[in-house]
Amino acid sequence: MVAREWFRGFFDDTYLEILKAQRGTKRTRAEVDFLMKALRLKRGARVLDVPCGFGRHSGELARRGYSVVGVDLSSAMLREARRRHREGDRLSFVRRDMRRLSYRGEFDAVVCLFTSFGYFSERENVATLRKMAGALKPGGRLLIDHRNPHLDAGLPTHRWDRETSRIFVLSDLRFNRQTGVHENTWLILRLGDRHVIRKGLRVRLWTRRQWEHRLRAAGMRLVRAYADLNGRRYRSASGRLIVLAERR
Repeated sequence: MVAREWFRGFFDDTYLEILKAQRGTKRTRAEVDFLMKALRLKRGARVLDVPCGFGRHSGELARRGYSVVGVDLSSAMLREARRRHREGDRLSFVRRDMRRLSYRGEFDAVVCLFTSFGYFSERENVATLRKMAGALKPGGRLLIDHRNPHLDAGLPTHRWDRETSRIFVLSDLRFNRQTGVHENTWLILRLGDRHVIRKGLRVRLWTRRQWEHRLRAAGMRLVRAYADLNGRRYRSASGRLIVLAERR
């Protein structure tokens, strides 16, 4: 059984090591190219990146002249973000639970990337979506990059992945078609170590239609659904479900 607030300990130094190995500068720049286009960012726009991880998108957006606030709960992620990117007038990092966002009509865009939504109860997920919408100025845009429940329903239960040159992960995946809950237990093996690290995660997935209904309830309209951060159109068999919405 995955702990209810599993995310408090999941995003630690080991996870950070895996993430850094997978996400290089070239990929980050290409993803930010897409964000700028999809979000219609104008010169000097204010962007909220939540959760921001180790700041790879926040830092690149700030480098291009946007004013960015990166919010994350993980101390390990924020420590790496501050090591990589200098905070200043255009960039700041804040440690906060995304359920506790208090911004009101301050941002031109909000981004939530790499399956960083759906960590809570259904009620809390909906409330968090409303806080993200509330942080936007009228006409502001929200982009959430998430898993596709139609794809998850057909994934193998067990798989081995080599995440870095030294780290292997055995995944035990369970997906509930009725509730849309994705649970995954990781056994992490590092070459040369005698012990195995165990981690569990639990994420609630929404279909495109569910996203549309919940966004509407949060005062937003669904603009488009994408299959990836290259801008390909979403289909039921797509690898991802990325929603772009606009505040009314």
